[in-house]
Amino acid sequence: MPNDTTLAHDDFSTDARSRMSMQQRAVQQIRDLIVSGELPPGVRLQEQALSSYLGISRTPVREAFRVLAAEGLVVIRTNRGAEVRRMALSELMDTFEVIATLDGYAGLLAAKNATDEQISQVAALHNEMIRRFEQGERLGYFKCNQAIHQLINEASGNPVLVRQLQGLNALVQPYRYNVNSLPESWRRSVNDHERILDALQRRDGPALQAVLSRHLPDKINVLHQLETLSGDRAEAT
Repeated sequence: MPNDTTLAHDDFSTDARSRMSMQQRAVQQIRDLIVSGELPPGVRLQEQALSSYLGISRTPVREAFRVLAAEGLVVIRTNRGAEVRRMALSELMDTFEVIATLDGYAGLLAAKNATDEQISQVAALHNEMIRRFEQGERLGYFKCNQAIHQLINEASGNPVLVRQLQGLNALVQPYRYNVNSLPESWRRSVNDHERILDALQRRDGPALQAVLSRHLPDKINVLHQLETLSGDRAEAT
């Protein structure tokens, strides 16, 4: 029979797991709001408002801000609270170029090192991603898309490369998501992923490296278009 100390420890562990679950929920939901643009770059994050919106207490929301700040999606300023990080276009372009280079190298390694199971997982995610695309589910599509890239990175077998890409990709998630707001860009992304899956299944490293290396830089022109459209709308108002 457990003693009082054991029971107290079990209660503490349960409370800790509950807090962690709430924190994880808050992190995921706030991240989704940032990535989808519902909380746009530069906006101040209101702890009480988000707590009410998500239906959870303020503590996990506050803890979520810290997690998202570590990812680079949020900036916490002394005496000013938290806000969604805004990246200058020049910084974004530089980041895209670095990611593209690392993505290509990850693909080259993955074509050689991926297990058959990992390739099957990528194919299954690809099919789900296409289903989301056909139904116009942009956030669901984006999550499948990012999971595919993460699987390919992990299949490279290089944990240092995986960590670097995780950090960099976290910074640019809202911008990658926003690119697909233009239908023609979204379709190009789908076409690229058809080639990505084909090259991976054939274990053609150079082909996979080539398509992954150009996959992200192609989106820079779209970001320029979106910035121009945004500027035009601002002038019109």
